[in-house]
Amino acid sequence: MQPDRLRQLFKPDSVALFGASDVEGALGTVILKNLKSAGLHGEITLVNPKYEQIDDEPCFPSLAAAGREVDLAVIVAPAKVVPSIITDCGESGVGAAIVISANFSEAGPKGAALEAEMLRRARRYGMRILGPNCLGVIRTDIGLNATFSAGNAIPGRIAVISQSGALCTAILDWAQNNDVGFSSLISTGIGADVDFGEILDFVAMDPKTDSIMLYIEGLKDSRRFMSALRAAARTKPVVIMKSGRHEQGSKAAVSHTGALVGSDAVFDTALRRAGALRVEDFTDFFSTAATLSSGVRTSGNRLAVVTNAGGPGVMAADHCTDVGLTLAELGPKTLEKLNAVLPENWSHNNPVDVIGDAGPERYEEAVKACLASKNVDAVLVILTPQAQTAPTEVAEKLCALRKKTRKPILACWMGDASVGKAREMFKQCNIPA
Repeated sequence: MQPDRLRQLFKPDSVALFGASDVEGALGTVILKNLKSAGLHGEITLVNPKYEQIDDEPCFPSLAAAGREVDLAVIVAPAKVVPSIITDCGESGVGAAIVISANFSEAGPKGAALEAEMLRRARRYGMRILGPNCLGVIRTDIGLNATFSAGNAIPGRIAVISQSGALCTAILDWAQNNDVGFSSLISTGIGADVDFGEILDFVAMDPKTDSIMLYIEGLKDSRRFMSALRAAARTKPVVIMKSGRHEQGSKAAVSHTGALVGSDAVFDTALRRAGALRVEDFTDFFSTAATLSSGVRTSGNRLAVVTNAGGPGVMAADHCTDVGLTLAELGPKTLEKLNAVLPENWSHNNPVDVIGDAGPERYEEAVKACLASKNVDAVLVILTPQAQTAPTEVAEKLCALRKKTRKPILACWMGDASVGKAREMFKQCNIPA
């Protein structure tokens, strides 16, 4: 792998859009709008033989006709003309291409033949290809949005790598309302050439990325992937959601991206050994993204739970066991502090039940006592909106404590109507909720 080719793919200085359009709703129109609105730090060349001009900018029949040096080609033309476009790119010195076009190997033998020819021509010129049949790439640090998503990403320090373009658009839509930002959003599509292993290597070394999240349906080069995963997980948190865990899902994955799906138990064991965290559904995937975005890191797995209701505390304790966390043992000094500030009928254990009538000050003192314990690595605070509860005022206390400690504070404000304002506060003070 030539390192400059990977740079040209994910950090291009210039882009050519093949299939640029001004037809409302067309992919070439949407991608052109995204490229312009994201503020790319470089020149955009439009290529489509059907146009001489788009939005008062020249449009060329080929890249050779444009006579410009280009790092990255973004291709949305029909599959049947993609091989010839690759030749045009190769002869013009383009280093990499994102092939968004579909109808390749996922569509049957004819598509597979087109894909093979596309790759043969790319290799002749040393080009690298992301895709085909992918959403594209977003890199917020250089103003690159080479996707057909409805919006752009908020700048942040999470890299998302996904086989599913639809999952990428769902994450982007959710992130807008949850103030979660990304350094990169990379849709692999079929992964005919550049696959998870090489992308992992890139984001693991990327100084703009602090954590990595992957959605996987199947792998084509498991050995390369595991090598890259082990290296990445040594330096950055890596979170993985894999579909196709059961037979019916595996069949769906093969028909979607043509991915090879192996034993889920083997995959799960391999992830644990590599040091990655696996989540199983969208709720956990999104929650993990929000937690990573807030900058939360912990040095251990001993959790203290502070709650104003016994039931949710028991549920939290059960879930700790499910995910491999440990309920922290509260030492004598911590219990003494809690006895001094809590009613006599508090739980006298972890979870710390501060009782249903707990106000902001009682919550504050209980959380402070837990944070001060050497046996506690993080504190989860649960609130149910009972008659005497003040959700917003308790949230204010937590936000103040957040500024005074390096230990993670996490919040679970249960309900909806009466806790919305508190959740907004947690976003502002970087408490995952």
